[in-house]
Formats: sequence, structure tokens, C-alpha cells
Amino acid sequence: MKCYELIGYPEWWDPAKAPRKRNSKPNTHALVTVAEHPSIKTMISLTTKKESVVKHQLPSTLTKEEYGKVFHTSTLSSRNEWIIDFGATNHMTFDKLWLQSFKPSEQYIISSANGTSSSVNGEGSVILTENISLDSVLVVPTLNYNLLSVAQITLALQCIVIFWPNLCVFKDIQTWKTIGYGTRRGKLYYLDLTPASYHQLAQAFSMNKSTANFESPANSEIWLWHKRIGHSSFGYLKKLMSKLFVQLPDTKFKCDVCELAKSHRVPFQNNMNKSPAPFMVVHLDVWGPANTCSLNGKRWFISFIDDHTRMTWICLMKCKSEVSSLFKQFHNMVATQYSSAIQVLRSDNGGEFVNQELKQYLINHEIVHQTTYPYTPQQNGVAKCKNR
Repeated sequence: MKCYELIGYPEWWDPAKAPRKRNSKPNTHALVTVAEHPSIKTMISLTTKKESVVKHQLPSTLTKEEYGKVFHTSTLSSRNEWIIDFGATNHMTFDKLWLQSFKPSEQYIISSANGTSSSVNGEGSVILTENISLDSVLVVPTLNYNLLSVAQITLALQCIVIFWPNLCVFKDIQTWKTIGYGTRRGKLYYLDLTPASYHQLAQAFSMNKSTANFESPANSEIWLWHKRIGHSSFGYLKKLMSKLFVQLPDTKFKCDVCELAKSHRVPFQNNMNKSPAPFMVVHLDVWGPANTCSLNGKRWFISFIDDHTRMTWICLMKCKSEVSSLFKQFHNMVATQYSSAIQVLRSDNGGEFVNQELKQYLINHEIVHQTTYPYTPQQNGVAKCKNR
């Protein structure tokens, strides 16, 4: 029974006696033309018989190396696997027996890369694994392999596909749960229909294969503790459990999850340019609310920073709606006390700065308002760093 579940049921199998499982593969006979040896003139039909039957059909003049080459080419699994294809616009199969349901397709033909067209007999749904089921799988009899469209599966299952040199992993976008993975053989990635191997997935997510060997007991224990304590650095883990790193340097381990989760945005280059005169450019920023309010019940403050001298004025506020009136007071104070005119005002895109009242005031006094790009507070770094 186990063999039938892996390679498919034979033609004489009675489905009423023991119904087939939904993921079982049909037992299609693989016909292989043997051209490696001139004395072979016939077609060999490989079934589930023993290897001795195949040996009996081969001529006795074959060498051991030639026999192995012939027998290896006639593999049953090559046509029962799914190739993970970036270029395919739809899931496609040549075997109608894969489908759980069948119906006519609105798409009648498909075009291949060389420009040739192939007819589509219909479409249906296919259940490959417990977590991967495909809809609208086209039946194209002229194909030699089953194609799994990356564009379709990522949209239908709301997942991402992460590729490594030797395997790839399908992960749910919301839960980040692994729903499947594929292995690379030759120059192609094949969907793995067997249960996920812990060691293969751990090798993909936890480390680079060239830097450490996950199979060793010492390394596996280090990775286990690395995950248990919340992906702390290996240098810190070495201080806690030095016995685990007796012959292994902590720099040998690289965790992909840590690199992605703990990465930061590339820092902006420091701008050393300053305005040539005081109050030519003024930076504004609002901070708050504070956990503890002042005696007057104020929990916010606004900072006015001169770009030339970096001199700062702080004004407390009960709410952010006071920004417009406080800037008018600050502008009049600069004109009266320092006989200067503010030419440029820099702030973020907060509603306290971008409103009709302040906009009209700046237009009347010919003050240029420069705002930062959305989600880029680094452009207002002078005020942000001052509020820290």
C-alpha cells in the first residue's frame, strides 16, 4: 500500500475495494527510447515490476555503466512532478487525472516561448498538499511536465516565495507560516510534495550552508538556543553559553531572520551646509504628548531652531492647534527684536503645519514653506535631533 501511495495505483487496481487517496498519482507508464547503445531497437515499458524484469529485457552486451544510464533515464517521477515556473502565466498539467474537478476553460490555446501554440482541453482544481491547492489549472495534453505558476500561486494563496541556491520556500504573508517548499535539481526548482523536513527548512531559514553545518549536534543546539532567547546575537549567546562555542567561533553563524528583522534604513548623509544669515531658515517641530503635564496643563511643546546659529526657542502648548498662533508670535518677535525676516520655514507634513491658516499667513509674508517627503523625517533632521 505504501508503494502504491508513492508511485500510484496499477491499472488492475479495484477502486471499490480500497478508494484512492486524493493526492495519489496515476501510474502512467514511462516509455523511454534507449539510444545510448546501438543494439537496443525497442521501447522499454517501465512498470512497478522488479528491476530484474528490466534487466531481462536489456541485451547482455551492455556494460554496467551503460545499464545504469539506461535505467536512470526511465524515471517515473519526472512526469509526476511540478516545476516552479516564473514564466508561466497559468498552472498547467498534461494529465487530466490530477484534477479534482473538470470544466471547459475560457482559454482555448496557450503560446510557448518559441511562438508555437497548444490547445487547452479544459481546467479544474488540483490539491497538491495540505496547504497548497490550485484553481484554474489548465489541461494541455502536449506538455511533458506540470508547471506551477509563481505569479498565480502568490496571488491566490497570498504568499511569498523565497529562493535559495538549493531550495525555495512558500510562506504565508500574514502568518509567515511555511506552507510548502521546493528543491532544486539541475537548473530547475521542483515543488516538494512530501512532508516538510525540519533540517531542510532550518537550513534555509537559520543559516547559510557555506558558513556552518546544521547537521552537527553542536550547531543545532546553538541554533535552538538562538531561537529560544528571541534571536539574540551570537556574541551575546557565546557569553551566556561558552561551552557551546568551544571549537566554533560566533562569527561563523549568520541568521537570515535577524538580518531582515534588525536591519535599518540606510542613513542619510550629513548636510554641513548652513544658511549664511540668522533667521534666513527656521526649523519647526512639535513634540508630545508628555505623560505628565505641566502646572498649566500643557503636554506639548514646539521648537523654533535657527539654521545659522542653532539657537532654539521652546513654547509649551495644551494642544497642537496652537502652532499657527505661536509661529505668528515668533515671527513678530524676530522682526522686532532682531530686525530680521524669516525667509524659509522647514517642517514635516503634520496637520499642525499644513493647514489653511498657516498657509495663508506664509503667503502674505512671502515665506517659503519647505516640507519633508512623506515618511522621511530625516529631511527635518535638525529639529528631530534637537527634540531627542
